[in-house]
Amino acid sequence: MQALENNALFTEISAEQSQVVSGGVFNFDLNAYLFILGAGTVFGNPTLTPDEVQFAFEKAISL
Repeated sequence: MQALENNALFTEISAEQSQVVSGGVFNFDLNAYLFILGAGTVFGNPTLTPDEVQFAFEKAISL
């Protein structure tokens, strides 16, 4: 039987390594995302369509 390696679940990485993992630098505005979803729910149809959720996501990301 092979012995299993004991790997740490969480390891600290630098900001540069984080950018490589995430694919670059961008900002996500959670307030804008939740505002658009909330407004769509309150003032729109009872359920949001995938297009409306995608619109909120695209508006919340700024490069």
